[in-house]
Amino acid sequence: MRARAAVIALATICAAGGMLSGLLSSQAESHSRTPDPPSLTGAAAQQALAAFDKAFYSGTAGSGSYRDSATTGLADFWKEAEMIETVEDYYKLTGDPAYKRLAIALCQGVIGRYGSSWTYIYRATDHRLIGQRANDDVLWMVIAFTRAYAISGDRTYLDMARQNFDRAYGRAWSTTLGGGLWWRTPTDRPEKNTTTNAPAVVAAAGLYKTTHVGKYLTEAKTIYGWMRGHLFDAQTGRVYDSLVPHGTGVSIVNTQFTYNQGSFIGAADMLHGLTGDRSYYDDALHALAYTRADLTQRGILQNDSVKPDQDSGGFKGIFARWALAFTRDNHITSYDPWFRLNADMAWSQRNAADVVGWQWTAKTGTDALYSWDCSAAVAMMEVLLPARK
Repeated sequence: MRARAAVIALATICAAGGMLSGLLSSQAESHSRTPDPPSLTGAAAQQALAAFDKAFYSGTAGSGSYRDSATTGLADFWKEAEMIETVEDYYKLTGDPAYKRLAIALCQGVIGRYGSSWTYIYRATDHRLIGQRANDDVLWMVIAFTRAYAISGDRTYLDMARQNFDRAYGRAWSTTLGGGLWWRTPTDRPEKNTTTNAPAVVAAAGLYKTTHVGKYLTEAKTIYGWMRGHLFDAQTGRVYDSLVPHGTGVSIVNTQFTYNQGSFIGAADMLHGLTGDRSYYDDALHALAYTRADLTQRGILQNDSVKPDQDSGGFKGIFARWALAFTRDNHITSYDPWFRLNADMAWSQRNAADVVGWQWTAKTGTDALYSWDCSAAVAMMEVLLPARK
């Protein structure tokens, strides 16, 4: 995520020695009451995605991409991966073949733009190598392509997912800081963070579920074990952002983001489903409860961003994806009114084109809108779609 360093620069950093020792007092009491769910139906969710596609989709029926905005170029690599997942979610829930076609077209667009190897960045004009892609960016796309294989049966997507996961894992894992994956590359290792390790667990677990290759389950469990021990407060359910080495010490960045909570929930849910180990379920439930209690205002999820067109603009969509999946996987209905409250609030802020911006408590205007910002509400609206049996 290109601008993430700027976000982290604003973080409060504390000594690692006390990083898992009750950094926050609970605000559960002020957020414990959730209003009755609104009367919106799945039709509103489908309209939200249709309006989003009308505003931002570019391409043909067989190959396309999401634009960064209605008037600018195409979205960044990792943002595209997350928006592909939103379409895959809609297909999973509805079974509508139109969503399947759209997801595959978007994956074909990725292949057309980036090829089959994603760990390196090539210049579009002459394909000259210009750098290495951050590991978290690669892992988000691995998840999207693993899911594309499950949707289509086309092994091309699975092969790309496996190759790129193996490359990212191979260069990112180290025993420094007790284990875990580095955010960036072997020559640029500023931190180990949730945004790399949590999707790595989801990606590895997804590959194991698809291929039954044992090493993927082993890697998923190992990464999760490190993350739980270093970036999760088991007392509160809070997920920390990152560990940053400095000299002979290490600091923790404890900035709270909805996507860290959500991707951790997804990682725990995936491992619970594969292993049956209750501890993963308990971790996910604890992280979910913390999010509702502490990352909301009057029940509405916080704005992770402070202005449009930031990496954090779509973070709430990542939370929604994995929180919804966890509750559905485990037949938990007690959070549905809260999810629906957020969907209702977001939808109430749509503009005349039925597009919702990055703020869910302020009316979406007519100024420039960005696809990543607007994708979060589309993901949250999925709560309105009944899960297929």
